[in-house]
Amino acid sequence: MFDFNLVDMLARIPAIIIVLTVFGYAQAQAAVWLGDPTPKMAGRLNLYPTSHLELVGTLIMMMIGFGWSKPVPMNPNNFENPRRDITLVTFAGPLFSLVVGFIFTFILVLGTGFGIITSIGLVEILRNIMLYSIGIALFCLIPIPPLPGFNLILPWLPYRWQMQYYQLGMWNLVFLIILINTPILSAIIRPLMVNILNIYMTIMSALLGPSFF
Repeated sequence: MFDFNLVDMLARIPAIIIVLTVFGYAQAQAAVWLGDPTPKMAGRLNLYPTSHLELVGTLIMMMIGFGWSKPVPMNPNNFENPRRDITLVTFAGPLFSLVVGFIFTFILVLGTGFGIITSIGLVEILRNIMLYSIGIALFCLIPIPPLPGFNLILPWLPYRWQMQYYQLGMWNLVFLIILINTPILSAIIRPLMVNILNIYMTIMSALLGPSFF
């Protein structure tokens, strides 16, 4: 988990900036579309990295591959259907991340296939963007606290259970840290990443023709 290789850390920077910025913007835009102006008033309705990245979380992600960004502020009272709309906002970030992953996978495959991209460094940067896009999308869909994916479940729980979750406070984070340091998450996420990459390749094969590969 802990990888302090300087070259790898530098190669992660574009991926972290692009993926987390798009992720935050997607959720902010989804919330505004669904009737909540809070993200717009908080200055989150843009693609400026400084609006979405959190300094400490970004630095930690550069060093160990795991971190966090600024949460998107929301006021569920502004939604027409809070349960449904919180769920849609939660899905927006991972969905746009997967789109970003496909775009950069397409660029990588096309660029290397036609000999346009020959730099090993550029290939590594594109590969990191591709993998981070998919990895962060899947990680943030895991419905365990305090990950964003828990918002897929939390609004639908009985009010009493929601209050019990909030009362746990920091214990949720402790549980997540323990879980990250076990092989459980990798056993779940890695096969899904392979499946998504296969879907990307299937789409590209349909677009470019099987002979391209």
